[in-house]
Amino acid sequence: MLIEIWERLRGYDKWVPAEAYVCSVTEIRKKLGKRYQIPADIQFSGQLLLWFDDYELPRFGTFVTHETSPLYQLLEGESIVILYNPAKPDQYYCRPHFLSWGATITKAVLGVAIFGGFLVWRIWMILKHRGL
Repeated sequence: MLIEIWERLRGYDKWVPAEAYVCSVTEIRKKLGKRYQIPADIQFSGQLLLWFDDYELPRFGTFVTHETSPLYQLLEGESIVILYNPAKPDQYYCRPHFLSWGATITKAVLGVAIFGGFLVWRIWMILKHRGL
C-alpha cells in the first residue's frame, strides 16, 4: 500500500511497462549496434538489462544487486517487468529491485541505531555507577 503511494507520488504510475531481459555485455553490443556502443573498457559489477521502447528502439540499463535480492540469481536471457519513462526511455524503475535495496538500507540503519543506542546506554550506566 505504502509503495503504491510512493510510486504515484514519484510518477511511476505514468511510466510504460516493458519486459527487460538480462544480457551480457557482448549481447548488448550485438543488439544495440554501432549507435549505442558501450566502450570496451567499461566494467560492470551488476547485471545489464535490455528492453525496447515504444518505437522499438533498444534501451539498456544496469543494476547492482545483493544476495538477498530476488534479482540476484537472474540468469542471462531471463526477463523481468520494468517501467520506463516515456519522456526519457533510458530511465527505468523495477519495484523488486527498489524494495530489496530499501530493505537492506533499512536493516543497516536500524542496526546502527540499535548499536548506537546500546553504546549510549552503556556509557550512561558506567557514568551513573561512578557517580558522575
